Amino acid sequence: MPTSKSSKTKTKRAPRAATSPEYREYEKRYNELGQDRPKLSPEEFEALDDELLELLALDDSKMTDEQIVRIQELEYLLIDAE
Repeated sequence: MPTSKSSKTKTKRAPRAATSPEYREYEKRYNELGQDRPKLSPEEFEALDDELLELLALDDSKMTDEQIVRIQELEYLLIDAE
């Protein structure tokens, strides 16, 4: 009895997007210290890191309480060890 050929389609994997050195460092910190925190995707990391840098560029004396709290939240999520 002839066997029918099953249509096997090979799906190509999307090439792994290059991650920034900062994200690779974050992954190292996450593996060491971050098990209790959500793991960020490279895109999430970049957005939050940019937000943190913008807040840190502000004049400390003019920072609101909300901005200070947000910096603390971002440092927690980014596992900022500095």
